[in-house]
This record gives sequence, structure tokens and C-alpha cells, in this order.
Amino acid sequence: MRITFPFEMPLIPSSVSWRAWPANLLTFCNLGAGAMVAWWAASEFDLGWAASEWAATMGFDTWLMASFGIVERRVMGILVMLGVWMFGLFCDVLDGAVARALGADGNQGAWLDSMADLVSGGLAPAFVGVALMKEWGAAGLGLGSVMWVDLLPMLLLPAAAWRLARYAGEAGQASHDASEVGLDFEGIPAPFSAVWWGLLLAVWAFVGGAESASWLWWGGLLGGTVLPFWMASRFPQFGLKQWGQFRWMDMARMGWFLGVLILLAFGGAGGLVLALISYPMMGAILHRALLKK
Repeated sequence: MRITFPFEMPLIPSSVSWRAWPANLLTFCNLGAGAMVAWWAASEFDLGWAASEWAATMGFDTWLMASFGIVERRVMGILVMLGVWMFGLFCDVLDGAVARALGADGNQGAWLDSMADLVSGGLAPAFVGVALMKEWGAAGLGLGSVMWVDLLPMLLLPAAAWRLARYAGEAGQASHDASEVGLDFEGIPAPFSAVWWGLLLAVWAFVGGAESASWLWWGGLLGGTVLPFWMASRFPQFGLKQWGQFRWMDMARMGWFLGVLILLAFGGAGGLVLALISYPMMGAILHRALLKK
């Protein structure tokens, strides 16, 4: 009888381990992008300068400003922040599809994805939100700079942690009928908070000002109160990663996406607000429609 020692037993079969790396690499990109955005946002409350210094160190600041016709280095820095952040979210959209395509979708990858989302969709938007609220308060928007109001976006971090932990714990269970009818999970996914605050940051950098963008502060107030609540709630919500399971749900996703593009392109400030709230409202409308069936 041969005794097998623990170190002789591979934790992951060699025929499967390599299949997980492409998806894991995308997940690590999402994690790293979120960490960089959080670092830049925490470096100073005047957003953009830390990222612009990083771009100057890397040697592509001049090229960016010339290519996009940017005059202010702070705006260029915000563009760098947004580019890195959106790249991370794009990797987050792809990692699950790549894992399923390679036959490597397992618990470890799902937990790793949740940890990355906690950084990119919880920590990064929380820090960006606090910095923006302070900037808007200093500019005289809303109620001005009030400490407890400025810190409201920090609620995004525990809300994201709560939602992701609940999702990971219930991933192997049939929690409710949402997955059976096309609504993928409960509560707004954590990456949506990155989209929310990323769009507000983009408007503040390229369009807004103290005179014409007083509504930004109110968007930030919603992003620090209603958004965390909706993330931690049990409200059914549709996802953007699950395609092909329900044809009508795929059509609803495409219709919503096209509507958001139209609002962003032609709706102005009001269109941006409608685009931001359209995602949770779409989930609520679909849920009500399914209850009536």
C-alpha cells in the first residue's frame, strides 16, 4: 500500500488549471484598475491631479492632451482615471464569458470576481464619491461642504460588501424565481456604482460648472444614499453578463442599452440623470411585469 502525502496531490487538475488563467487575468485587471482609481481619488480631493502626475511619469500626458484637445492637465488626469476604470469594468464583463467558454467557471473564479468587484465597484466609487462631494461643496453646490453629507458615498463600500457576500453565499442555492424568468440576481450589482460615479465625474470634468451643474450634487446625494440601499436590497434585477438563456430578456437588455445611448447622446443633463436611474427602474418594471404573468 503506497502512502500519498498531501504535497503530492495537485489542488487543481493540470488539464483544467490553465483554462482558468485567461478569465483570472481579466479579473485581476478589474481589481488593479479599481485599486488605481481608489488610490488616485484618495491622494487628494481635487480629482485629476494625482492621475495626471502618473500619466506624466509614464510619458504619455502630452500625447493624451494633444490627441483629445485637452487644455487642462486636471481634465486630462480625470480622463486617465475614467479610461482605467472603464477598462476594468470591460474586463469584468468579459471574465465570466471567457471562463464559461473555456470550461473553467468554478467557485474560485466567482469568489475572485466578487473580491475584484468589491474594489472596483465599492472602494473606488466610495473614494471618488467623497472627493466629488467635497469638490461640489467647495464650489457652493447643494448644501455646501457638510462633513456627514460628504461622507455619504462611503456607504457604497459596506453595501457592495454585503451584496457580494450574500450573492457568493447563495450562488449554489435556488434563492428565488428571478433566475428562472430572466432576472439574474437580487439588488443592483456593485459595478453599477462605478458607472454611476464615473458618469458624474465625466460630466463634472468636461461639461459641468458651479453655475450650470448644480444638479450634480443631487445626483451625488442619490449615489450616496439610494444607490447603496438598492445594492443591498432584495429587489430583483437583470444582469448584463447572462445572454442566450431567455430571448425576450436579451431583447429587453438591447432595448435598454440603445435607450441609454440615445439619452446620453441627445438628452443633455436630464438625459444623463434618466440614463443613470433607468437601470434600477428597468429591473423594477420587468419584475412587476413578470408578477402579473
